[in-house]
Amino acid sequence: MRSTTLAFIVFLFTFDAFSAADFEEKSEDDFLSASERCFERERLPSSYQRRFDNFEYPDEEIVHRYVHCIWKKLELWNDRTGFNVEHIAALYRDKANTEVLVPILSDCNRNAQNESKLKWCYDAFKCMLDSRVGQWFKEDVGRKLHDTKKANHVD
Repeated sequence: MRSTTLAFIVFLFTFDAFSAADFEEKSEDDFLSASERCFERERLPSSYQRRFDNFEYPDEEIVHRYVHCIWKKLELWNDRTGFNVEHIAALYRDKANTEVLVPILSDCNRNAQNESKLKWCYDAFKCMLDSRVGQWFKEDVGRKLHDTKKANHVD
């Protein structure tokens, strides 16, 4: 029994190492692409687009599905464990060290009220948006949105 348990633990660490090695860091482009696909998939009314572009995400079921869709597509959300804190922290390692990032993200990742996976993901995302990490996210994505709109503007 002891060797079986040890073998299982080794397997889990090996599997985790491979999945971490396979993870490709995400960019603002990836977020915007996932956002667009999820917007279409969830068939959101066009009136939501301006709100989302201003980082306004109303607490509505359709928005919960949309947010969940984005984070799943980015491979940064797991329905059992929540946000992949380490992967998200890696995205902002140039702005702060892990000791600053991980506690913020871990706190947002808590599902203290045992919400559904959609509501939990939404609440974690909203919490993250209200943190320092969210400020960086808004700056980076906002800059990309501005650049994209500017590039698509026809005089």
